[in-house]
Amino acid sequence: MISFDHSIIEQCRRGDRKAQMQLYSTFYKRVYNACYRVLQDSYEAEDAMQESFLKAFSRLNTYDISTPFEAWLVRISINTSIDKLRKKELDVINLNENINYDVADSNDNEDWEQITGKVEQVKAAINKLPDASRLVINLYLIEGYDHEEIADILKIPAGTVRIQYMRAKQKLIELI
Repeated sequence: MISFDHSIIEQCRRGDRKAQMQLYSTFYKRVYNACYRVLQDSYEAEDAMQESFLKAFSRLNTYDISTPFEAWLVRISINTSIDKLRKKELDVINLNENINYDVADSNDNEDWEQITGKVEQVKAAINKLPDASRLVINLYLIEGYDHEEIADILKIPAGTVRIQYMRAKQKLIELI
């Protein structure tokens, strides 16, 4: 997490353009990266980043200082990026579909630890996943949201998130 002076937020709430620029300069890389992980397109990510900052500046009066500002801002950027994906008709599996997946065995944790050691290979494999699977993996592994939080963000049942995660994890293992 990036640390910064919270008085900047108060200055931004009063419409101080220099403070807004300082806030933007402090967080734009983090927001862009969060948007890019969801959208996988640099132009779309830039657009989502700009839109996220506009939303954040217009909603500063709703920001609760007890929440880390960076977490609040990144959540806005992820939601903005997901909204962009939804406009593209993101294909999220339905729980009513016929679901075929293997139950993870006890060696799964050891296998998964070996995979996380190959960071570049994992990143490349994540980028090959379908949008819905890539989104769940990024939100869970990289952004650190739990299944219930992801379900809330995506507005789908937590069980669907767990299934998407399990399928994406299995597909990653296959790709690697």
